[in-house]
Amino acid sequence: MISLPQEVQQRIKNIKLIVSDVDGTLISSKNGVGEQTVELVKKLKQKGVLFTFATQRVHSSIVPFAEKLEIELPIITVNGALIKDLKNNVLQKSVISPKKVLKAISFSDRFYVRTALVYDDEIVYTEDNSVLKDYMYRLGTNYRLVDSYYNYLDKVVEIIMLGNERKVVKYIQKKMNYPFKYFLNAKYYRTSSSLGIYNLEIRCSGTNKKRALRKLTGHLGIRRSQVATIGDWYNDRDLFEYGGFNVALQNAVPELKAISDLITERTNEEDGVAEFLKYLYDSI
Repeated sequence: MISLPQEVQQRIKNIKLIVSDVDGTLISSKNGVGEQTVELVKKLKQKGVLFTFATQRVHSSIVPFAEKLEIELPIITVNGALIKDLKNNVLQKSVISPKKVLKAISFSDRFYVRTALVYDDEIVYTEDNSVLKDYMYRLGTNYRLVDSYYNYLDKVVEIIMLGNERKVVKYIQKKMNYPFKYFLNAKYYRTSSSLGIYNLEIRCSGTNKKRALRKLTGHLGIRRSQVATIGDWYNDRDLFEYGGFNVALQNAVPELKAISDLITERTNEEDGVAEFLKYLYDSI
């Protein structure tokens, strides 16, 4: 480990909350948390420094990690749509109205686009949409096969749509955003350049990791300057826009490294989160 500049050491001494992404950041490709991270999270807690997650995953898939790290704080999941602790106390939940869910399903039926519905603790899909499981990369998620979506329109926190025609997916994005953009935000991206698969992730407007983190810190009474964030991917940019001190892992995308305060020497496969936690622990 390199020695941190004095100015950086002074900044991180004030950290009271660490918020880490999960996939590609906290855990390795084997879906495990590094033992050094486990040890340091518990040691930092004894010194008054708290730890939690902000992730794309559903809540239930994060529970084993939270239990291992003995986290009692609310956890940010589904990219900010839900903030809930292990005792099922909900700090925030952004639910898409059943009418909007029906609108998405109608587009799915019309254009043969695959669709799944995301809830707090599971993703439901129908037989016609089973291919989605192979492309969503939501590790640790509980998937449930249902006969029809029409009995599952309530309490949806995210709609995932997947198609192989860019024009069709972009058209659906436009229609879901307008005239509903005041209520919904449909984000489009390409999942695989080799397979030509295009995704839409639809959540309530204003739902992102940044706003969820602002809500959480307000709840905890922690200032922005006292928050450290750790990430590796494009959707962690929202976290970095709020964090007082931002850490990109060595395996992070260049865009995230460019706006970070510290880049670890280690990747997620080498327990890179622990590298920053050790810096922090030694500075207190």
